[in-house]
Amino acid sequence: MEVAKLSEDDLKLGFTFDHNKCIVCGACVDACNKAYGGNWRALPTFETEGAKTALSISCNHCDNPVCLSSCPANAITKDKNGIVKINSEKCIGCGYCQWACPYEALHFSKDGTMSKCHLCFDRLGKGLPYCVEACPTGALTFGWLKEPDGNVSYLAPASITKPRLKVIPPHVQIKATPIKRKAEKNSIGLISFTLGSELALTYTLFKLPFFQIISLVLLASTLILSLGHARVSAKALRVVLNLSTSWLSREVLFGGLSILALLFNIIIRDAYFIALPLLALTVISSIMIYVLPSRPSWYHIDTPVSFIGTSFTVVPPLAYLFIHSYLLLALGGAFALIEMLTARMKLRMGFKDKRLLNLLYLALLVVGAFFIPLTLLASVIALISEVIHRREFYQKVIYYGVPTV
Repeated sequence: MEVAKLSEDDLKLGFTFDHNKCIVCGACVDACNKAYGGNWRALPTFETEGAKTALSISCNHCDNPVCLSSCPANAITKDKNGIVKINSEKCIGCGYCQWACPYEALHFSKDGTMSKCHLCFDRLGKGLPYCVEACPTGALTFGWLKEPDGNVSYLAPASITKPRLKVIPPHVQIKATPIKRKAEKNSIGLISFTLGSELALTYTLFKLPFFQIISLVLLASTLILSLGHARVSAKALRVVLNLSTSWLSREVLFGGLSILALLFNIIIRDAYFIALPLLALTVISSIMIYVLPSRPSWYHIDTPVSFIGTSFTVVPPLAYLFIHSYLLLALGGAFALIEMLTARMKLRMGFKDKRLLNLLYLALLVVGAFFIPLTLLASVIALISEVIHRREFYQKVIYYGVPTV
């Protein structure tokens, strides 16, 4: 009989978990914690028709590891066996990989760098991973997986990362959800830079008074604030090392180049035509950072609308003071209406901001067409609306994670 040959792509190491064999003893978690002192493996427990079952889960060493592609510092690698590892010497502690992972597999260490399960790679060929070795019933096993099947209702859609995980469900239905909510910590710098770059873009676009200096100060000051999001500040400059796949690397690079171009534009007029596209690329990169399938509240049409909307609601009324064109007011009004529409689409997710301030903004635009000074007030109202909405964006994050009942 001919033996089927598996390609190198087919041979990837991963975990198999059988609900029907698990006795919820916690030995897998205890063994991992004892060996590494972290919280790499979780064991959420569920009540099912009077009985208990649990799911032992850690890093799934995915075929499409979004943590790796999102890491701006090239601190995450994947070897020929499919094992995804973090090099703590390169990690800057930005947490972007943690945002991207839909399984909550990555955790901050005491030194501010990220850590996670590495399949006990140093034991391969000598023994099993500690968690597998400790399991008394064989519920958790480990080996070569040709056809992983982690697409169960109580985990994030497998299409996001293609996890190397096979789950054998229990005979009864598990009523649990991977959808969770939390507030993003240390978000002041992120709010500042996203708003700052968006305002700098349109202030430069319309060439408003002292646009080179004002846009430069806006961009530089808020970029410095945002870099504070990296917990290992000594290695923060590594943030630009993964331009090939990380939108965070691209955002910081384009933001930095925009600052230089604006500086040159003070002396060289034609540098404007370099600064403007760089500012646009900075804003586009900012948007793409947050369009993460692992975070449904961010993976929403309201994200690009609100980011672009900041640019085109706050600045046009201000520009009207210098460029008396009704098209500017129409532009601001159109974006304000679109923002209200997409904000209402998020109400079903539990968001409260309906962009009601945009109604006052629209009224001020109409009156401002006849009494120009009121357009300045319209810009202020628009900015307040954007700050409120952006704050809620970070304070009410809906994401995929370890399932809960």
